[in-house]
Parts: sequence; structure tokens; C-alpha cells
Amino acid sequence: MRCLRVRSVTGPRGPWFAVGVLALAGVSGCGNQYRPVVTPIAPTGPAPQPTAYVVAFSQPGLTQQTGSSPCPGTPYTQPGVVTLLDVSGDAVMALATLGTGPLTFALDATGSTAYSTNCDGTVSSVPLSTSLQSKNVLTTTLPKDANGSTLPTNLLATNSGQFVVEQNRTSIGALTGSPASLKQEIPVAPSVINVIGSAGAQYIYSISQGNGTDGSGVTWGQCDPSSGAVPTTNGEADGIQVSTTTVNSRLPVGICPVYGLMTADGRRAFILNRGSGTLTVIDSAKNQLDTDSQSQYMTNATINVGKGPVHADLYAPAALLVTANYDDDSISIINVSINGPVEGFTDTANFGQVLATVKLKPGSHPAAVSVLQDGSRVYVADEGDGTVTVVNLSSFTVESVLQVNGHPRSIASTYNAPIGKVYTIAQDSPYLTVIRTDTDIVSSSILLQGNGVDVHTTTQYAGSSSTTTTANAITQSRSVGSGAP
Repeated sequence: MRCLRVRSVTGPRGPWFAVGVLALAGVSGCGNQYRPVVTPIAPTGPAPQPTAYVVAFSQPGLTQQTGSSPCPGTPYTQPGVVTLLDVSGDAVMALATLGTGPLTFALDATGSTAYSTNCDGTVSSVPLSTSLQSKNVLTTTLPKDANGSTLPTNLLATNSGQFVVEQNRTSIGALTGSPASLKQEIPVAPSVINVIGSAGAQYIYSISQGNGTDGSGVTWGQCDPSSGAVPTTNGEADGIQVSTTTVNSRLPVGICPVYGLMTADGRRAFILNRGSGTLTVIDSAKNQLDTDSQSQYMTNATINVGKGPVHADLYAPAALLVTANYDDDSISIINVSINGPVEGFTDTANFGQVLATVKLKPGSHPAAVSVLQDGSRVYVADEGDGTVTVVNLSSFTVESVLQVNGHPRSIASTYNAPIGKVYTIAQDSPYLTVIRTDTDIVSSSILLQGNGVDVHTTTQYAGSSSTTTTANAITQSRSVGSGAP
């Protein structure tokens, strides 16, 4: 651009011409001009939330089963369905079909794969993602027993593979690979009902309602109250070394064990004995009963709780264990604190102390519990009257009772400050119930394809990026039957 020079103006055009030229010069400028540069600023918005899903299994035409067999006499005609939902919006993200008649399912420690045991004698491996389709589901067909049948009932997922329980067998199967195949069978005590542990534990435990000494007469199903049998024989926990898949210990437990769980660090395991109303404590770091404890609240590795404990959950930061006592409509809240490494991870003096036994409504029959991982409350699935009871973990009092869909058997929760959510599922309802914990109201009911079988969340603490809190802590399943509601 050329610079305009203005001289004094004379002649016929007069001073107005000069003013016009000056105005033009002011508009056009001279030399380098400033050209504004616009740099877009991206909006910050809220921080991305950790991924958390709700995983629900259902079965079209589900027939409620108890007692001697968790599967109907007439096989189901349709496959089971897995539904994946987003925690933040309760939106269905994916659906897929799997084996026929899923009984229950377990998640791996990362919450990325679900494993279901099915009435058709198969195990389904389900990769959990928003792109899940039925073609992604892998199926493992287990070998038949001497009677020409097989029925996998429960399963534990570890870092090295899966361990599956089969009804009426005296062994559990170690599965490996993808799709999983049977690596070997591990002989255990008779009437095996479950297998428990944490994902990276050195030892896991096969839980049998009979025992290897004099308990061979106990058969699967006798521990169900409707059977009319009254077993008096102690069960057995067989300690399996994961690296060698061999049984290294055979530990006596209470009468009619139905469930168990292990702390995430693999140091203690708790076996719930419905028949004797007790917990058996195992020092799983040493692979022996916790009989060396100096706690005044425990005798011979046994903690007395309410009648009929059938399920439990842990709140690790405060070292609390909460049990659902089905037979006396209560929950027990127990101190399970241990000393640190300087003291050799020994029990504290108050280990095993029942801090409170909270009575619920008569006839509520609590079938499962889930501790909200801010430590504030425990949510109880009351199978007897179709409710969820909310119990304050500071005052040990009932805060509220909420009516939900069906008679809930399974319950799961996840916490993402300041809001948590609780999910229930029932065998007699096709709806998944969603409870918001900031208001403790039922916020929605989500229709599933078929009645509910089981539900888990992929993490109990969605508000943290720490692997110690985002990891799935419930890696074992819980199938109906033989005393397990």
C-alpha cells in the first residue's frame, strides 16, 4: 500500500479537499497495519468422570428356583440377556445374548469382563463395552459328569483365570484362556457351593457344605430350609494355591456355609455359615484359620452374628464388615481392623467385635447388602417384603425403608461424590430399580429383557482415579440354592 502525503492546499479546491484526504489517510493508514489475531479458547467444563457401568443379567421366562436345583425341569427356550448401563445417566449402552438360563455372574478385577454360569452347562464370557454385541460373547461348554449332565453354579475370576463350581461335584474346574477352556479339575470336599477370593490373592478358598472327614453324607440342597433337612455337620474351606492350582489346606468352618468374601489385600477371608449363625475367619496370608488372634471377641476363629448370615460387604477404610442375616431380619456390623506391617498384620484387640446388630422390619429377610463407599450408609435388599432398608453406619439406625420392584435378591452400589446410586434386581420382576443416595428415593425403573438374575457395578467408587478404589472388589458370583437365597 502506498503512503499518502498531504501538502498545503491552495487553489480552487480549498481546504475541504485537504480534510477529505486526511480522512482517507486516517482510514487507510501507512506502513505496517495491526491485524487482530483471534485465538479460540476451549471451554474447560467439568472434568471427565471415570467410566462406571451397571451390569444386569436377566432371563426371559425366568422361573424362581430354590432348594435342590437352581434350574427348571423344562429348559428355557430363549437365551439370557446382559444389559450394560451407564451409571451417570442410567442409559442402556448395549445389549447382548448369552447362554441359556444364567444363574449368576462374576466380574474380573478391572470390571471389563463378566462371566456367567448357565443352566445349559456353559460359561459365558462377556467383554463389557459400549460396542458389545452378541457375537462378542464367548461360550465355554463344560464336560459332562458321570450322569451325563453338568451344572455350573458359581464362579470366581482371578488374575490367572476363572474357577468354576459345579453342582454335585467334589471338584472345581480351573479355566484358562479366551474363550476359557478347562485346564484341570481340583478335588475338594463334597457338596461344594462356592469359591471365594480376591483377584490377586495367593490363595483362594473352595467352600463346601460337607467335609473331607465325616461330611460326605451332606448333599447339595440339604442346607435349604425348605428341604426339611437339619444338617449338623461342619463345612470345609479348602485353600487352593493359585500358582499351582493345588489344595494346600483343609479348614473346618461352621454349619451350612453359603457365602464368603476376602479383603482386597488378600489378608483375611470370611465364611458365612447360615446353619450356625457365625462367621469363620481365615488368615489367608498364612492360609490357616485365624486362631492366633488375641481378640477378646473371637473364639477359635469364629464370630457370632445374627441368625442365618447369607451375604456380606466390606467398607475397607473403616475396616467394617456388614452381614445380611436372613433368618432373624437383621444386619450385623463388625469391626475387622488389623494392625499394620510393623505388627505383622495381626488382628487388633477389637477385631471381631459386633458393633451393632440392627433389627429390620419383621419378615424383611435381608438377602444382600451393599455399603456405599463414602462410609455413610448400608443398603439392604429385603427379599421378604420387597423393600430396601437404608441403615446409617455412624448411628447404626434405620434411616428409611424404600419400596422397590419385585422382591430384591441382589443389590449393588457406586459412589461418585456428592451422589451415589444403588441398584436392585429381583427374580420376580423385569425392572432394575435405581435409587439416588443424595435423596434416598427411587429415581427410575429400567425395563430388562426378562426377570432379573443378578446385578453388579464395575466399580464401587466411580469418583476416584485411584486403582485401589476403582477396582472391582466383588469378583465372585452367588447363585441361588442350598441355603443361598
